[in-house]
Parts: sequence; C-alpha cells; structure tokens
Amino acid sequence: MYRYKRLLVGVSFASQDGSSIRYAAMISRLAKSEKITFVHVVSKVDIPEDLLEQYPDLFPPIDEYSQQEMEALVKEYFDGHPGAQLEYEVAEGSPLIELLRRTKQEKIDLIVMRKRRKPTASGTLFGKLAREAPCSLLFIPEGTGPQFTNILVPTDFSENSMDAMEVAVGLASASGTPEIHCLHVYDVPIGYYKTGKSHEEFAEIMKGHAEKNYQEFIKKVDLRGIAATPIFKLEEKEYRGIEEVIEEHGIDLLIVGARGRKAGAGVLLGSVTEHLIQTTTIPLLAVKKKGTGMSLLDALLRL
Repeated sequence: MYRYKRLLVGVSFASQDGSSIRYAAMISRLAKSEKITFVHVVSKVDIPEDLLEQYPDLFPPIDEYSQQEMEALVKEYFDGHPGAQLEYEVAEGSPLIELLRRTKQEKIDLIVMRKRRKPTASGTLFGKLAREAPCSLLFIPEGTGPQFTNILVPTDFSENSMDAMEVAVGLASASGTPEIHCLHVYDVPIGYYKTGKSHEEFAEIMKGHAEKNYQEFIKKVDLRGIAATPIFKLEEKEYRGIEEVIEEHGIDLLIVGARGRKAGAGVLLGSVTEHLIQTTTIPLLAVKKKGTGMSLLDALLRL
C-alpha cells in the first residue's frame, strides 16, 4: 500500500470514542504512513473585551488546551506505524475551510473523519468536504473497530471504479483479506416493453451485458492473488442495492470511486455516494486521485 503516506485525522472532543483514531492507526500501519496530522477546529467565539478584562482566566488559550486534549486521545487510542511523525494542529473558524486548508498545506493523501451512525447536521460538512477535498476520504461510524474482513466495491466499469478497485486490492493485500466483492447494480430501462420483451426477459438481457462488461473490466485489474467475486443486483435505486448487499453479505468496508467530469477540474461524487456518506453504518472510503479539483480548492480558499 503506497498511496496513503500522509493522513489527516479530524478530532472532535464531543462523544469522541476513538473510532477514527484507531482506524487511522490501522491504515498507517498497512500503508507505512510517514506523517499523521491530527486537527481540531473550533468555531470562532466573539468575546467582549470588557468580559475578558474582568475574567482573564475564564477562557484558556484554545490551542494549548485543545492540543493537550488531542495528545491525550492519541496516547489512548493510536497505535499506528512506529515510524510515522505525529503532528497536532488547532484551528479556529469554519471546519470545512480549515480542514481543506490543512489538507492542501500538508499535501494530505487521506482524510479520516468520525461520523455518527445516524444522520446529523454534521453530515452536511462531510458531503461538502468529500466534494471539495483534493484527496481520498475515509468516514468511520462511531463504535467501529479497527478491522475489516469483507470489502465491497460498487462498480460501473469506469476508470473511477478501477481506481477504487486498485485501492481495495492494496488494502486487501496489506491486511491479508483474501476476497473482494464487486457489485454492479443494474435496472431495466423504462421503455423495455417496446421491444416486445417482458420485464423479466429484459432484466436477463441487462444482466448478461453487465456480466460481459465485468469480465472485460476485471481483466484490467492486477488482483495480486486476491479473489474478486462479482455480484449483480437488479434494483431501481442504486444506493438501495448497495445497502441491501452490505446487509446480505456482512460487508464491513465500502470503497467507492469518485465520478469525474470533463468540464472543469473538479470531481462529482454523485448522489449515490453522497447518500451513502450520510446513511451507511460501516466505514466508507471515497477514492479520489490526489490533487483532483485543486484549482477549485484554491479559489474556495481565497474567498
């Protein structure tokens, strides 16, 4: 695993259970990461000058207090690659902007964030972060242990799916996981009846094309001895098909590829991935090529 040499771990002190820190530690061991930056962002609070003068000890230095808290959490939960450099940063302002700023400054390969198991307002931050970040992102639901044995990669046979497969193979190879599930969700076109075929007959036709495309797709992947098991799912809603397979097969790591766009430098994750970021209860790794959308990020940071 050569991709994730520099990690950024978002740290929130509210209900912090160490899940993201433990998972980042595991990734750092597998990837032999060189540097892990732990970042805590606090909202800027306007405090009247006269109140500060009256109670000078009421508000301790934010950076000093927060760094001590982060160091304590890392000491408790982090057992990552022994050769990795650990760094702590405290920022005041917009969590989105400050996390993106440090991602660019530190040339981060992977952002690791903890999320609640049930959708919350913070999910909006995660969606924006996933759209704007110039690197891959890993979202860890609270209470998740630092291990995976069953990887799922949804694929539409595109270049972005290929990127996701390469990362999945790297993780599986480094961790000793022998198998990857590859899922393609397909549907029957609304005008199928015009062909004279029944819904079931045309569904079989669609599945046959998917199986053929999969064989062409998987030939291009260097599996390094890892078994790739295809799953073909008939479902109108792609995210629903993915969620059903996660449940049916006991998947514990979902890896999705970002969706590119030709007109511009950015990347569209797609509504399916954004929905899964909000709702999935297992770790989700959104794979993006490093540096993707950097020009748009520069413009955003200049605002």
